[in-house]
Amino acid sequence: LNTGALITATTDGVTYVAPSFTIDAQVPQIVRFLAPFDPLVWDRRRFEHLWGWSYRFEAYTPVSKRVRGYYSMPLLYGCQVLGWANACVLDEKLQVDSGFVQSPPKDASFRRELKCEIERLSAFLQLSG
Repeated sequence: LNTGALITATTDGVTYVAPSFTIDAQVPQIVRFLAPFDPLVWDRRRFEHLWGWSYRFEAYTPVSKRVRGYYSMPLLYGCQVLGWANACVLDEKLQVDSGFVQSPPKDASFRRELKCEIERLSAFLQLSG
């Protein structure tokens, strides 16, 4: 529930301002691919400060200088951005390669949620798996 109030929080000496929300439940442990221009992503300095790694949209970066891929999307799992996903369509099928800042979570629920997110993207694009 958004109360309309603003709150401030300081992390490592940097103060952020955000809407005040009342959240009664825990953050669900689901996987989501974030668009490169998602509000969580577009401020690169803030992103790196909060998540501990740098992300850059590389579609306009020369191939030889790309680090993560043409259209890599940050990979959100619960409340952590753990890595990125590169999606492309080959022979009318969605292909997704994931990369991780460290190692991918080992639990079966992560693998299941990643598979569900790939299926959601495939359905959105009206493709087969």
